[in-house]
Amino acid sequence: MADFYQILGLNQSADSTQIRTSYKRLAMQYHPDRNPGNPQAEEMFKAINEAYHILSDPLKKSRYDSRFNAQTSTSSTEAYWREVRRQQYARWQQTRKRKYVFDRQYFKIQGLAFLVFLVMSGISFGIFHTASYIVSSKYEKIRLHNQELIMEVNSLFGSGKIDEAIARIIALHEKEPLDFQFIHARDSLVNELRHQAEKHFINQHFEESLDLLIPLKKYEFPPRTETLRKISVCQYNLGSYEEALQTLKQLHSQQPWSLELAYQIGIINQRYLENHEEAHYYFTIGKKLFKENLAEIYGEAFTVVMNPNDLPDIYADIFVASANTNTAMKDYKEAVKDLNWAIYLRPQQAEPYKLRALVKIKNRDYSGLCTDLSQAKKLGAQGISGLQNKYCR
Repeated sequence: MADFYQILGLNQSADSTQIRTSYKRLAMQYHPDRNPGNPQAEEMFKAINEAYHILSDPLKKSRYDSRFNAQTSTSSTEAYWREVRRQQYARWQQTRKRKYVFDRQYFKIQGLAFLVFLVMSGISFGIFHTASYIVSSKYEKIRLHNQELIMEVNSLFGSGKIDEAIARIIALHEKEPLDFQFIHARDSLVNELRHQAEKHFINQHFEESLDLLIPLKKYEFPPRTETLRKISVCQYNLGSYEEALQTLKQLHSQQPWSLELAYQIGIINQRYLENHEEAHYYFTIGKKLFKENLAEIYGEAFTVVMNPNDLPDIYADIFVASANTNTAMKDYKEAVKDLNWAIYLRPQQAEPYKLRALVKIKNRDYSGLCTDLSQAKKLGAQGISGLQNKYCR
């Protein structure tokens, strides 16, 4: 059993605050965005998530602690049985020291016992052999019948009746849960479904991939994160933004710490559904995660300590997106705050300077306007000259 406390660098007396603090620190350290192409970091990140998933839930933590404590007590149990076996061996040695008299009566008794043994062995062997033959014949018929059922299921799957095929194999497995043939057949069908969906997904055949991912989701218990992620990508590329949004929200409920998911949900609401209130809600979650993560690593004064170039682009992107939403909601003051953060994180990008200038024009606050326009133009932004001629003469 994995020691989740050791993975998070804690002891078993750690409270929920310590568990959450350690998790955030390690999740940021081993996050795939910070360790691209590093499979060891990815595996560690998965282990950290699994440990936090168990230890952050009081009921799951209680069950885990019970199993963990039972495992640690095994060594004392083994010591007890070693002592029992030692005492049994000592008693056996004592009996070996006794002396027996090998007279005619002794050999007569031994011969009779051996004869009885031979007779009973013969009878037992006959009974066992007969019973074994009957049982073997019975199970061979069952095995052949089950193979025929599996072939029918495979035929359904091959003809494209995926739901019917998997539903039938699940029903067969529920009827005979100990038959490994049904277990293996079900797993094989689900794996083949996953393989075909992956093949279409890689080739960007999003409609075909989605047709396979939807039934795959039903037969994963619970749905895998990777399956949900691919479903959302297919739905997004097919223009099914409402469906993609619901899938991303399901993912976000499983990974509330994911800033990327909060950003994606906000972008779909902002760009395609024009639901600025919900977009603002998720962008606010993203900005909160940004500040919490960096404060956890660098301390509250992280802006003084950290190097913004070390952070992924998504941190700046979420502030730009939030600024656009606040602008649409006419909250110009908050929009300027968001753009100040975006410029701090990525000072060499032209878009935040241009957006800040446009927000100031909407708010009729012209302080620093010409400086922002000049910097945006210097960094390659388009459409700046007309604004400079109008506001900076």
